[in-house]
Formats: sequence, C-alpha cells, structure tokens
Amino acid sequence: MRKARPVILRLGLLLAVLSPAILFGTANFVLYQAEKAADGNPFCVQYANQSSIARYTPVRSLWELTFVAMHVRYLSLGGSDGGPFSLPGVLVVDKNDGTELWDWSWRIIGWQPVSEGARQALRIEAACTPEPDFGKTLPVV
Repeated sequence: MRKARPVILRLGLLLAVLSPAILFGTANFVLYQAEKAADGNPFCVQYANQSSIARYTPVRSLWELTFVAMHVRYLSLGGSDGGPFSLPGVLVVDKNDGTELWDWSWRIIGWQPVSEGARQALRIEAACTPEPDFGKTLPVV
C-alpha cells in the first residue's frame, strides 16, 4: 500500500501536466485540418451552441476547438440510436463560387462536406465571417 501512493501521485501529476497539452494539441489539429480543407480560401469555424438546437457560435479561441467545447448534443427518445441535433463544429469556407460548409467528425477525426440535405434539415447557417488568416489570430482561451 505504501508503494502504491507514490505511483498514484506520480500518475496524477503526469495527467495534470499532460491534459492541457492533449487538449490544445487536439485544438491545433482541428485548426490544421480546417486550413487543409479550406485550401487557401478564407475560412472560419463555428461550434454547436449547447443552449439551443441547430445554432452555432463563432470560435473565438483555441479552447473552443477542443473536444471538451466542441461536441454534439444527441436527441434521446428512449433509444440509443438517436440522431444529432447539430454538428459539433462547422467550417465555413468562402470560395469564389459561394460558401461551402464542412462538418467536423470526431469519428473520422476530420472535416467532411455538409450535404445540401443536411444543411437544410439541421438549418445550418454561417454564424462567422471567413478570414484569410483565421487561425493565426486566435488566443488560447
């Protein structure tokens, strides 16, 4: 029992040190993937507002790109196979021929284009204004 306490203490200390690094490493990865999907075009990211259905809030810090802040609300109607009310994150890309919307998926760990059907069904609209250097101006929190 005496030997277990120092091990548990070291493990707790290690987790306390690594947790912020893991969170913000994830946020930087999400941002990197957004830059890749935007392919040099102005873009911005918005995440699901947890207080209402299908409404999005513009990302204003790296914290809002972490998996803690950017997650999905699920509809629970007595079954475990409920569909999402909203997408965890939406990438808005400004292209010459219009605005493209991309959905962040924690399942595939990447952005995928939002279909027109999903866009209408979930009432997804751009809540942020695409910028050429979106990620370079984001503060940590």
